[in-house]
Amino acid sequence: MSLWLVTASLLWLQLRGQAAAADWRHLLERGWFSLARQAAATEAARRTVAETVMAVDQASRQRTAWIEQADRWRLVWKQPEVAATVSQTDRLAAWGSRYGLHLVSLAAGRPLWGGGPAGGGPLFPRLRPVMQTDLPQPGRPGPVALAAGRLVGLVDRPVAGSSAGPLLAALDLAPAAEGRLVWARELAPNLPPAAAGLAVTSAACFVAWPDATAATLELISLAAADGGLQWRRSLPLPAGFDRQQDGPVLVTCAQHLLVVALPGGLLVGVAADTGSECWRTTLPAGDDTAAEFIIDGLAATADGLVVLRRQAAGRSGQPEICRLSLLDGQPAEQFRPLADLQAAAEDATVYGLPLVRGGHVIWPTRQPSAEAAARLLVCRLPVGPTAAAGAQEPPPLGSRFADIVAGGPTEPAVAEKVASSRRLVVNAGEGLWCLEPTGREPATVQSELH
Repeated sequence: MSLWLVTASLLWLQLRGQAAAADWRHLLERGWFSLARQAAATEAARRTVAETVMAVDQASRQRTAWIEQADRWRLVWKQPEVAATVSQTDRLAAWGSRYGLHLVSLAAGRPLWGGGPAGGGPLFPRLRPVMQTDLPQPGRPGPVALAAGRLVGLVDRPVAGSSAGPLLAALDLAPAAEGRLVWARELAPNLPPAAAGLAVTSAACFVAWPDATAATLELISLAAADGGLQWRRSLPLPAGFDRQQDGPVLVTCAQHLLVVALPGGLLVGVAADTGSECWRTTLPAGDDTAAEFIIDGLAATADGLVVLRRQAAGRSGQPEICRLSLLDGQPAEQFRPLADLQAAAEDATVYGLPLVRGGHVIWPTRQPSAEAAARLLVCRLPVGPTAAAGAQEPPPLGSRFADIVAGGPTEPAVAEKVASSRRLVVNAGEGLWCLEPTGREPATVQSELH
């Protein structure tokens, strides 16, 4: 009997070890690197995960190596008076405005399928049947996202005497569909669209916003195919949270998590498939404890969460990059991109909204140089797994400035030959600029850059 128990125990341990090995490999195949590293029981397994993370990060950076190699950027086209964030692919750019959703080509900056009110792109008349109004009226801009051949955006519905909530709409970007409405869903009544955060994958759309009393954080997950509700959660907010605090709610998908960032520094990680809260954390104050920081950007690397923040007062002062662990939300590394630059002392520089692309963070600035009236601060993110807090000195980031020079409109025949994938759309404060790297001599800076 004892021999049987021993044999059974050994067999159980062997099967358990095989299951654990299968678990971490399965997680690795899904791209859930943080959970795979946690599940890896041997040094060889952990090394495999670390090497995979390094390879993914390096491949992502290599695809956009041209960003850090560019010394000068040319202004190709601009959209004035656009203060919202922008979503970009290699061919398209989209944003929300007072008139709805805008979608333009990177090549020429023009709508793909005609225009709408004030050049509003494909929203009207395709969305008019569900807008509950005969004529589109200016509303409030909301967040947008481009993913899996869809444009998903939050649209205000300014109907007099109505408390109708904003509309979350999904449009089909296939060439034959020309922006056809796929589905639309109304959100909370009287919700300011700019107060909500949006993230989209090929399978789901996630929206988060503080409720009217600022007591809870509301989160919903909708099926990307038809907008059907998958789950809804209400998470408590700390006492004293101000719904009107400067900055929107930011949302991003990072491996197995949906991460929500509130402007004051609170971050919440929930399971993307169930909405269950996994962790919450508040970013510590910087070196200057008297300064108030606002979270300006949120993105994910292969094995970590990237949080971009700046001082709340006038967007001046040095921006900061924080990398957090996806397992518990704790800060792992914290950097100031200007720490290794002579410009570090120029704290009066004003920074626009940051863009994260392919292992790089790009901030548009109003800092003039001898040849240009504006510049880009480009920072190369570190690769590989996040380090334990305090375990080692952070690696050099390779931060650098690049001038933005003026350029006339590109001829249509030339625009079609331009590699649109090598263009960036940045928020320049009072509008959107589409930039491309140039090796030519800088042109005379025109007044539109001032």
